Amino acid sequence: MAKSYDLIIVGAGMVGALSAILLAKSSLRIALIDQHDGEYLLSVPPAYDARVSAISSQSKALLESAGVWQGMDKSRIACYDNMVVWDGLGDGFIDFNAQVTAMPELGHLVENAVLNQQLMKQVRALKNIDLYLGDTLESHELSESGVRAELSSGQVLEAQAIIAADGAVSKLRTENAFDTLEWDYGHHAIVTTIEIAQSHENTAWQSFGEEGILAFLPLPSVAQKHYVSIVWSVPPNEAKSLMALDEHAFCRRLYYAMNRRFDVLGLTQTRQSIPLRQRHAKQYVKAGLALIGDAAHTIHPLAGQGANLGFSDVKALVEVLIKSHHRGECLGASKVLRRYQRARMLDNIAMAAGMEAFKRLFSTQQPLVVQLRNLGMKQFHRNTALKKKLIARAAGLSSFS
Repeated sequence: MAKSYDLIIVGAGMVGALSAILLAKSSLRIALIDQHDGEYLLSVPPAYDARVSAISSQSKALLESAGVWQGMDKSRIACYDNMVVWDGLGDGFIDFNAQVTAMPELGHLVENAVLNQQLMKQVRALKNIDLYLGDTLESHELSESGVRAELSSGQVLEAQAIIAADGAVSKLRTENAFDTLEWDYGHHAIVTTIEIAQSHENTAWQSFGEEGILAFLPLPSVAQKHYVSIVWSVPPNEAKSLMALDEHAFCRRLYYAMNRRFDVLGLTQTRQSIPLRQRHAKQYVKAGLALIGDAAHTIHPLAGQGANLGFSDVKALVEVLIKSHHRGECLGASKVLRRYQRARMLDNIAMAAGMEAFKRLFSTQQPLVVQLRNLGMKQFHRNTALKKKLIARAAGLSSFS
């Protein structure tokens, strides 16, 4: 016999798990499905996890409302109150500081494994979430009045709607023929964690230059030793060459790529190389199904907004579903799910377009363009009002819409 729920969520990563928690706290019955076993083994500092996320003020507030932020080990969270961006081919730079907007910080850096572990702990504490881990969606039927899903284990589930939080290569998006706009960025991101000789000054550092786009993201210090997470975006051939270097040679390249601002002492985590691709679904919803997070959109990591866009999707969808539930509407009805799409699509498109334009602007090394962008950066640096607006946008305190 089929088991009945209000909603089925496919994907128990950060976006899917947070959705499940917030919906369950509103007394909705949730089935959460993931092929992963839901267990996250944490590395021991200074071997911080290579994958980290920048968490904005709005995202932090959302995690607090879910009871997740409070339970995380604060020694694994790094606060940053400053960001410095500069052009490696000139002398233009922009300094963003939390004091400009009277904010306590610009954001926090959290290892993905740390956040996922705490999310799953909270999921397991809620009685109206049933977990189907180590399982996958075998088949499903969608309609305006409800959905039916069969898992690979043979279990049959029924609900009002399915939420697809199954990542950038979403099977649900593909199987339901959602059209997407997508292209290869022509970049691979090399991620790892490193030890540096100087303090990172609670600052996120980012360089655009001949060596690609390089971000130094602060991690918690241990015994007065300093660590950062790096995201180094370079063309595929260059990524292959960098991955082939031994540790000493790689660290020397990092030193020069950051204009010799930091002495790089060594790696504390294995390097990973990740292909980067822009993707945006033309529609986020169909009758009985909604795409959220990376299933709906992926962007270049240069601004560190990927996780925050996903959490903003969660906030909007949860608000729509809870209000509709109180009205007695079917949660899978197209008219209900389109409210979520209207709330998020313009903002996500604007962010994707901004990141694409930024990436193209800083990818060129044509002398005239370099000269003009350095001049533009200097003017921007002096424009306090514009910096305030951009900081507020990155913090999730305003939108493009």
